[in-house]
Amino acid sequence: MNRNDKRAAICRLAFLPIGQATVLNKPGNPSIQVRGTFIQIPIASGEFQESETNGKPIEQELEAVITDTNADNLNAYRNLLADYGLLLVTLTNGDQRVIGTDEFPVLVSTELGGSPQALTLSFKRDSPEPAKVYSSF
Repeated sequence: MNRNDKRAAICRLAFLPIGQATVLNKPGNPSIQVRGTFIQIPIASGEFQESETNGKPIEQELEAVITDTNADNLNAYRNLLADYGLLLVTLTNGDQRVIGTDEFPVLVSTELGGSPQALTLSFKRDSPEPAKVYSSF
């Protein structure tokens, strides 16, 4: 994920529905300011990739796995992710990145399966901007 640190991986993931967020974003700026309460999603593993090609939108892809899948938690995760929003990704090197903006929020798909049962969160999209450095205001 982090172009400067190939060893960084996702260690935490949080989601903020766009309707509950106040965002200050300037296109082309590498950082974004967000006000709102990100809701932590306890992932067992996660991967985020983005690739840029000159003159084309940035390809972004995320896959994360939740193993705490009792009925109450499943309903809570599905209700939370049923709307567009912003994802806050914390990397093992301490960096925090926001995927999505107020104009181009993220919609996360969920799929339940496997043995033992796990909930997979994923999206694949083209974005006009890369994930941005997070700061609150």
